[in-house]
Amino acid sequence: MGIFLVGLWCAVLAVIDIKYRRLPDVLTLPGALLINLWALTIYPQWMLGGLVWAGIYFLTAVLVGGIGGGDIKLALGLGTAVAALGMQALMVAIVGSSLISVLLGGIFAAVKGVKRPKFIPHGPSMVIASACSYVAF
Repeated sequence: MGIFLVGLWCAVLAVIDIKYRRLPDVLTLPGALLINLWALTIYPQWMLGGLVWAGIYFLTAVLVGGIGGGDIKLALGLGTAVAALGMQALMVAIVGSSLISVLLGGIFAAVKGVKRPKFIPHGPSMVIASACSYVAF
């Protein structure tokens, strides 16, 4: 049941990010809170996964840009959920989400005939990479 709810949460957020180019706090914050409370009751060390992913994204947002606050908040919950699969799964999700974003950006640019797209929603890449980690690990 839990994996279904996390999957539904991710799917809704991915669609919203594609359509509106934002991840709303009303969905990211409660999801991250519930996932981290779940981890706290079972194995609190999983919460480090959320902190690591959100921390990497926060530093990226400050130093480079291209990552929004919604992505950081999604990473807080999603990182904890993926860390339950193991640290290898977490690293695959983190690196994979960036690679998928670059790939989607290239496809978008080729289809639209532009050099570099101005905006590629990152939430769907995070969701796809996390799903791949779930299947692989």
